[in-house]
Amino acid sequence: MTRLSVRVLMAVGIGILVTAGTAAASFLLSSRGADSIGEVVFWPNTVLQALTPAPNTGTPDHPLYEGTPLNLLAFLASFPLAVILYGFVAYVFLRRFKT
Repeated sequence: MTRLSVRVLMAVGIGILVTAGTAAASFLLSSRGADSIGEVVFWPNTVLQALTPAPNTGTPDHPLYEGTPLNLLAFLASFPLAVILYGFVAYVFLRRFKT
């Protein structure tokens, strides 16, 4: 195995671990009542959810937004997005501090 392939595999592994860690931390924070901190911790999901439209089924005074299949797709897409982004950052750091 070449150094490049080892570095890429390490970066993907780091991306998976960081994604799993931030998703778990976000879930725990949200279940403990710290919703806004949980949204910041797993920010790829927050960004994709903000980009998907949610219909208001309530009144203008008391809005109620329901999830749609697009929200589910955005949630599922946030995991590969996070792995790619965190993996890219890990690859840059591994390349910068190569041994």
